[in-house]
Amino acid sequence: MTKGKRSSRSASRRQRQSARSASRVPARPLITTVIFDLDDTLYDCFGQRVGAAHLCAAEAMASAGLPASAEEIFQVRMQAFANDPQLTRIDEHVCKHFAVPPAARDKLVRAARLAFFTLPVAQLTLFPGTLPVLRGLKERGVRIFVVSFGDPDTQRAKVAALGLDREPSIDHVFYADTSHVMTKEAFFRSILRNAESDPRRALVVGDRPSSEIRAGKALGMHTVRLRGGEFARLRPQGPDEQADFEISKIDAVLKLPFQFGKT
Repeated sequence: MTKGKRSSRSASRRQRQSARSASRVPARPLITTVIFDLDDTLYDCFGQRVGAAHLCAAEAMASAGLPASAEEIFQVRMQAFANDPQLTRIDEHVCKHFAVPPAARDKLVRAARLAFFTLPVAQLTLFPGTLPVLRGLKERGVRIFVVSFGDPDTQRAKVAALGLDREPSIDHVFYADTSHVMTKEAFFRSILRNAESDPRRALVVGDRPSSEIRAGKALGMHTVRLRGGEFARLRPQGPDEQADFEISKIDAVLKLPFQFGKT
């Protein structure tokens, strides 16, 4: 066999091996709809609002009859926050710390929750990469929804302060409420009924494992956790809260291994 024939056969064999290897590489999933959480996903809620909201909650508990000053209650709340940022745990810790009788706890907790979620909205600023991501996805033909959680009037004020109510790249903003009349998962289902029937073409981006990540995974959507903000230290409680990807900045969304665009 001549040297030229051996080289030709070797090249052909390498091409076949390369083709087989390429066929084993999974295709980049097509994403036509992206759902974003609001707080600590599109803007820094932790830095701009959380401390002030806990102070308002402390003042409300003091006014509702907790035998301590607002400053004392606030310090206890923030100590509890350092261990576990979930409001249920914080309120339980405060009541135990000040030896609140069980019969009196509901009133104090309701007052604290109302104050926490209705903190008046001042000037807010989006993460630097938020608008480039939203507009970059829209340019590729992706439908974009924002699903927030909290007091609806306060959340609407946040959206307005951030300019997202007039941002043309966003198709719609949904407001899940603290009374759970409308949950994030309910809105996710609505989006699947009316915008994107195939959950494998939908991507959820949020910061909280037990909320939007869990809801998205339950419906078969792709999920991305933005690891930062108020719930950065929370660990997923099982595989149903483990996001497919974790990122530290919002602009990393466009670098994920997805094909963003229309079918």
